[in-house]
Amino acid sequence: MAYASGVRLSSLAGLVGAAVGGYIGYTQAGHVSELEPIAGALILGVTGLVVGSAGAYLLKSLMQFLIYLIMFGVLAYVFQHQIEQLTGINPVNATISLLEDIGLPVKSMRKSLE
Repeated sequence: MAYASGVRLSSLAGLVGAAVGGYIGYTQAGHVSELEPIAGALILGVTGLVVGSAGAYLLKSLMQFLIYLIMFGVLAYVFQHQIEQLTGINPVNATISLLEDIGLPVKSMRKSLE
């Protein structure tokens, strides 16, 4: 059901992509290649439709994943002492250490959290 909620957004993005692709195809078909303007509009319009709708769907899915990561991070931050008592590892310090090992500049975050 959650995937069906983005159908309207994906459809709207596909229509916008089709309109933009159709316009670019219509105006540039004669300049770039020897196509008729209608053929260029149809080719780039269909391409814009597919790319726009797929891009909106993927972006929606990525944003949902990002929201879950943020919610998990808030829970780990709020209950960090209880998690440390259970596991012996502070999840906030472990996450910051992991991000430092990856190469992200998070040393200032460690100082502000301590």
